[in-house]
Amino acid sequence: MKIAYVVGNEDPTDPDPDLDIPFAIKAAEQLEIDLVFANWNDKSIAWESFDAAVIRSAWDYVPVREEFLQFAKNVETKTKLFNSSEVMKWNTNKTYLSILENKGVPIIPTKFANNLDEALPAIRWAFEKASVVAIKPTVGAGARLAGKASTEVEAIDYVKRILEAKRTVIIQPYILSVDDEGEKAIIVINGEISHAAKKVPALTKGGHGDAAGQLEITTEMRDIVKNISNAVSEWNDLLFARIDVVRMGEKLVLMELELTEPWLFMQFRPEAGVDLFKALKHRIA
Repeated sequence: MKIAYVVGNEDPTDPDPDLDIPFAIKAAEQLEIDLVFANWNDKSIAWESFDAAVIRSAWDYVPVREEFLQFAKNVETKTKLFNSSEVMKWNTNKTYLSILENKGVPIIPTKFANNLDEALPAIRWAFEKASVVAIKPTVGAGARLAGKASTEVEAIDYVKRILEAKRTVIIQPYILSVDDEGEKAIIVINGEISHAAKKVPALTKGGHGDAAGQLEITTEMRDIVKNISNAVSEWNDLLFARIDVVRMGEKLVLMELELTEPWLFMQFRPEAGVDLFKALKHRIA
């Protein structure tokens, strides 16, 4: 069985290594899978030669999202693709948050802005809820172009940068629990919770959503995963998912749902690589 592990181009000025790779290699060897690292930018790759392609660290797609989605759609005509191109299309634009909220998933209070006129009242709204606001692009990865602002002037500056990159802006009150309790990443493989990790607060300490440690899986984590699984119609088709949550008041709320190219924090549970490829082999068979 030949599987494409799909990666992107590394930016030497802003390194963001795929730390799942050693565990994926070991798992593939154990399951006698021919694992080939394939760069989605490489036009010469014969995708039909693979039994399946799994999108992993293709984190350079953000500035060329439409091109990436066309790539995914094309690959899907030649081999099995995980997750699907339709899921990627929906998931690579964080406006999906409002869709999930309408289906009963608790999220961080969020407004979207396509221009400065829309952003200004949203910024004021966010500052009414918190002393600090978070500003992010709807299409983004690794916290790039994102930031937190403690003044309206600072917030407007972040908004302008995102608008100049021709992206829609997310405006949210900054949830202070991120800085102490931390953002929690719940990793799901083939519909089942695998493990969980605490993430470094990227907007406070920097980085690209780096790992800060392993977490115990709790009942409230299971509850929010179940809630989200009921809200996502394609849930049973997903090979993997990462659900990033934070505590707001007394409950966990969704920060992001990562279904396209999430780092799966396999260093905290190396067996996750085996689970991933076993599930993939079963789906191909």
